[in-house]
Amino acid sequence: MKLFLLNYWKRLLAGLLIITLAGVFILGGYIYKIYYDPIMSSDVESSSIILIPRGSTFDSVTASVREKGLLPYPRLYRYLAKQLKVYSRVQAGEFELQHRWNTFELLQFLISGKSIRHRVTIPEGNNFAEIAERLFRAELADKKTILSLKHDPELLRKTGVPEATSLEGFLFPETYFFSRAENEEQILSAMIAQYRKVFNKDFQQRAKELGLGEYEVLTLASIVEKETGADSDRPKIASVFHNRLKLRMRLDSDPTVIYGLKNFNGNLTRKHLRARTPYNTYKRYGLPPTPITSPGKASLQSVLYPAENKFLYFVARGDGSSKFSKTLREHNKAVWYFQKVRKNRKAMSRKRKQASSAKL
Repeated sequence: MKLFLLNYWKRLLAGLLIITLAGVFILGGYIYKIYYDPIMSSDVESSSIILIPRGSTFDSVTASVREKGLLPYPRLYRYLAKQLKVYSRVQAGEFELQHRWNTFELLQFLISGKSIRHRVTIPEGNNFAEIAERLFRAELADKKTILSLKHDPELLRKTGVPEATSLEGFLFPETYFFSRAENEEQILSAMIAQYRKVFNKDFQQRAKELGLGEYEVLTLASIVEKETGADSDRPKIASVFHNRLKLRMRLDSDPTVIYGLKNFNGNLTRKHLRARTPYNTYKRYGLPPTPITSPGKASLQSVLYPAENKFLYFVARGDGSSKFSKTLREHNKAVWYFQKVRKNRKAMSRKRKQASSAKL
């Protein structure tokens, strides 16, 4: 009997030892898979990109990861996610997942990793349609969707300008870094927010001192932006338009005419200048109904702090700068002279090309 009990306990202990060792090996295997096995080892590429939109659930993110073939151990993945309390902590954005990572590193990255940001520069003087095209080419937004938001009431409220009827002028020219997980509304909101930072309380106070509303300043600055070739001329050009407005003269601005034309081919004609559109400042007095482009800070400042002079006219010299005049007679002489200069330059350029062709 004693021998039987002794053998029984020996077998029991041996069984428990085997079970324990098996458990240890299984647990060790799980630990190894979680912390050492790569999420993908047989792929030529070293990483995958995943988009996580705002408001995504953990299950939807898991589905996206599974589509990439990056879940070799889904049960371990879910168990570890539960232990790390990842379910409500997944971040939105565009992420690059390295195939060499293990399951633990993957989950850690999903809750704390840095989203990929794409750089896009919006130059001064781009209008709404041109900005939409630039965002489309950067693969950050759908062009049609952007254009459809030009008169969006919710976005217009964010401008802080009640009389604004479109977003033209409010998409501040700047270098931005956007994620492809951001939608069109979020991108436009960021640009409007940047405008609001620039057109601050000091600018608003200065506009009141000049007897101008914010929208009037923005509209005039958009014209100055398009008319300026040399930065040093900006305050003078602003002063010309200020002077003309005070004297109730028409602004006679070519860029406003062009903005009001459909399918403009780049050649401004007399017929265009006679076109009766809301933006033809050769026919209409005062400012156009909306800005015609997105002005930069320098143009806004030039409108708020114009040069002090009595100039009423200016004409492009051909080198980027402008010639300013106080009277129409002076202006006509300047126009004649610089038109002649431009014709001579074109003639000389043609002669050089012909001479070069002859040599070849």
